[in-house]
Amino acid sequence: MFKVWLETDEGFVFGPGVYSLLKRVEETGTLKEAAQSLDMSYRYAWGLVKKAEKKLGQPLLLGHKGGRAGGGGTELTEIGREFLEDFSKMRTLIDELSKDPGLLQVVISRVQAEAELRSMTIEGDRADVVFTVRGPLQMSASIPKTMVEESDIEEGDTVRLELTTLIGSISKA
Repeated sequence: MFKVWLETDEGFVFGPGVYSLLKRVEETGTLKEAAQSLDMSYRYAWGLVKKAEKKLGQPLLLGHKGGRAGGGGTELTEIGREFLEDFSKMRTLIDELSKDPGLLQVVISRVQAEAELRSMTIEGDRADVVFTVRGPLQMSASIPKTMVEESDIEEGDTVRLELTTLIGSISKA
């Protein structure tokens, strides 16, 4: 059994509750119906979404009011759809890995993203870099100094990241 969630330096942002809520909003077209179908109060559901949006600095949902006859609704923003899709992929991958730990020996992941180079510290032949990806979410990496020199990148630059990783094993330290 496992639980997956995303967080920033400020803490929890997105997990199974927000995922389920956004998924149901996508299916029902309203936050009210989504909350009811998950046995949540509208106020609680609204609070979950607002907390996540505040930490991300971006809206996950876009609401529109109806006229006298109703017709209002809620839809996911582009970033909301991306989080829904990415979170689903992560859960599926971790579920598969938990069923067959031997898969860790062969999992290859390729990620492409645009990011801002927030900070860089060069020591010896390594460069420790921190990138901001999707608002407040950050990724840190230690890369060869030559990679920084060849790319001619500096703090504040927008860069395209292309990462290919091979997970060999995971163990408790």
